[in-house]
Amino acid sequence: MTLRLRLTALYALVGAATLLVVVIVVWLQYAAALRRSVDEVLAATAHAMVDLLEAQPVAQPDSGTLPRGLFLVMFDANGGPSYASPGAPAFALPAPGLATLRAREGADDAVYAAPAQGGRWVVVGSTLADVEGNLGSLAGTMAFVGLAEAILAALGGWWLAGRALAPVARLAREADAIGSSELDRRLAELEGDDELGTLARTLNRMLGRVEESVHRQRAFVIGASHDLRTPLAALRAELELALLHPTDGPALHAAVEAAHADAVRLSELANGLLRLAAAEPGGRRLDREEVRLQRLVHSGVELVAASAAGRDVTIDVRVPDVVVRVDPTRLVQAIANLLANAARFAPSATTVEVGARIDDGEASPILRVEVLDRGPGVAPDVRSSLFEPFARGRSAGPSGAGLGLATAAAAVHAHEGAIGYDERPGGGARFWFWVPA
Repeated sequence: MTLRLRLTALYALVGAATLLVVVIVVWLQYAAALRRSVDEVLAATAHAMVDLLEAQPVAQPDSGTLPRGLFLVMFDANGGPSYASPGAPAFALPAPGLATLRAREGADDAVYAAPAQGGRWVVVGSTLADVEGNLGSLAGTMAFVGLAEAILAALGGWWLAGRALAPVARLAREADAIGSSELDRRLAELEGDDELGTLARTLNRMLGRVEESVHRQRAFVIGASHDLRTPLAALRAELELALLHPTDGPALHAAVEAAHADAVRLSELANGLLRLAAAEPGGRRLDREEVRLQRLVHSGVELVAASAAGRDVTIDVRVPDVVVRVDPTRLVQAIANLLANAARFAPSATTVEVGARIDDGEASPILRVEVLDRGPGVAPDVRSSLFEPFARGRSAGPSGAGLGLATAAAAVHAHEGAIGYDERPGGGARFWFWVPA
């Protein structure tokens, strides 16, 4: 069942239920008013007859003076009928006041019994056939009106639902028409701040995120292809050279050494891609556990200590001895990648500083880590893409695949944290990140 049909059915059902309640209330009120009117006429007529008998005890009632549609029956002191007007049904003396009798076939009679002088009783009555007929006519009229109203409500609901859902249908057609080669297209936003306008803006923001994600994936594939092509081409050339000179010992040895170096580079690139995929929020499941912050940071330092020492770069650690609840595998990799990046570009005989602290957050404590060096910093034109895969900043040259900072960013984002870069006062770079701990 379509949404338009469901809305139409709901609109018709609500309208029919509302009309039914109104019809029942009106019918009951009308029935009560008719019966009250009859009862008032009966009571007034009965009391008038009692007054007449008190004024003329021996007078014979005149049925011609009765209002149209009423009948009169008088009972003596013994409870037997002593007078009945023409058309009056036969019945026993009822209880004083108003009563309803089934004295004849076809309809009930309403009667009013009042005591008169000498122990006599005056009973004035009226058939309820007219009342029941009026109520039946009203019920038939209301049933016809209700049926017509239900049909009109269904038609009106169908029309209103169509008008209300027309913008949604248009948005669906526009969204369906956007192909993979037209990700820059956006839906026509609706005027106003209602739900449909919000839906259009939300879909446009989603399309923007999809476009950005697709561009990142394309850039990733292009970057990976570029980085793989060079060592693969070199490896192929070196192996072909070795095959051309299988008896030339020095040339064969040089070709094998060059091929080994290219194979190592390919292996490092593949490992970097795997680490990036594992660090992504959609990769390996985030496994938080309690770990001492000093141990977490020193584990990252140990991974880059040898390469930093080879460049005569010292790593200075300033970390409080506290316990944090994080995914240690991801954050050790993030810290190690930031330190490796800093040590690669730090001048010889300088110090790379790594510091951390715990701040109070609204929901949980916040772990803040920063890595500082005295290198050349990051050029302004690459800062916007610094944490994207295969982005190389600070004149990286041929070394590195451009995955270290992207892997660090993926690890931080998996913790629902943030990572960034600032220029260090006095020269150098300051990389930082924070995660809930």
